[in-house]
Amino acid sequence: MAFLVFLGTLVFLMQVAAYAASTFTIAVIPDTQNYVNETNPQPGSLSVFKAETRYLADQKDSMNLVFVTHVGDVVQHGDGTDGTADNASWGAGTEWERARSAMDIISASGLVFGMSPGNHDYDNYSDPARGTLKGSVLWRRYFGSGSSYFAGKSWYGGASDSLPYNPGLSSFQTFQAGGRNFLHISLEMEAGDPALTWAQGVIDSHKGYATLITTHEYLSPPANEDNRGPMALPAQRIAATFLKGSHGGWNDAQGVWDKLISKNDQIFMVICGHAWTPTIAGVSKAENMRIDQNVFGHPVYQILTDYQGNTLGLDGIPDADPGGDGWLRFMEFNLEAGTIYFSTYSPTLNRYAGRNGQWTFNQHPGFSDFTLPIPYQVLNALVSLPATPTALPAPRP
Repeated sequence: MAFLVFLGTLVFLMQVAAYAASTFTIAVIPDTQNYVNETNPQPGSLSVFKAETRYLADQKDSMNLVFVTHVGDVVQHGDGTDGTADNASWGAGTEWERARSAMDIISASGLVFGMSPGNHDYDNYSDPARGTLKGSVLWRRYFGSGSSYFAGKSWYGGASDSLPYNPGLSSFQTFQAGGRNFLHISLEMEAGDPALTWAQGVIDSHKGYATLITTHEYLSPPANEDNRGPMALPAQRIAATFLKGSHGGWNDAQGVWDKLISKNDQIFMVICGHAWTPTIAGVSKAENMRIDQNVFGHPVYQILTDYQGNTLGLDGIPDADPGGDGWLRFMEFNLEAGTIYFSTYSPTLNRYAGRNGQWTFNQHPGFSDFTLPIPYQVLNALVSLPATPTALPAPRP
């Protein structure tokens, strides 16, 4: 009997070890507004967005894809209001429906995912007299806590629905990978103090979870004339521009760093989009990074990913219509090697960026294809054991 118990325990420990040593991937969908844009040729532009989500769904198992995050600017024209009597003048309802048709592919695959709003996703974005951004009606309708994407999902923790101004724009998700618990917060852009307080409450209720934050606007890209490699100078954090004067308050990227990110040791990465340089000959600089120590002395990776200005197309000739070529960012975690491998791939072009020293976006390849050490926050995250471990052998009669 003692031998059987020992054998069963050994099998269980081997299963746990294999579970904890697995390699897994997190994917990033950059700004998609031009893929659904009413003023771009359709359905061609939408087909790129769908190619992205279909690729992610198809690669779920082979990549061990555990989470997908969208950085925001899901649509182009907010609620479509342009200051005229015709609120649908920009076809915003159609744009949201197009975005839903692409994200339906992700949802149907069973992938765990999060959505972060960008400036184009606010209800009043297309109103020329808008002042500060406001309004979350359509965001909550399509990607809020009550949407079919998230309602009732065990991995979806909730949204900032209780905030009195622009409610429901932030949300959080949890997942397990490599034997560890992860927390992802989709944080609204230029988050005000109430939204940061909400996010702090989420972190406090998930102590020890390795934590990623996606927020739309955070880092600037290198200048077009800057051809240096990554971190020759730290990427600049963006000053608040869209929500100044908001009744919900606002913080620029530095404020978000000071008030939330740097003070929580379990946060190991910030992912953002939004920022890109003007397109020249079909390419744009829109990748950047910086690494800072939090107040506990541990690194926090901050990564910009936005490819809407890269429009070379299959023939290498700049496309007439903007939007991007379906580039995605992948982060492959290898706990045994202690590395995170960042790669950039377009399923529409079947092409990697930055491979073999190629300056794909007229930018140093080290921005597109690189490896970083797995940080302390992941290695020391709260352990999650397999949900259904092997049962111990029953004793012989």
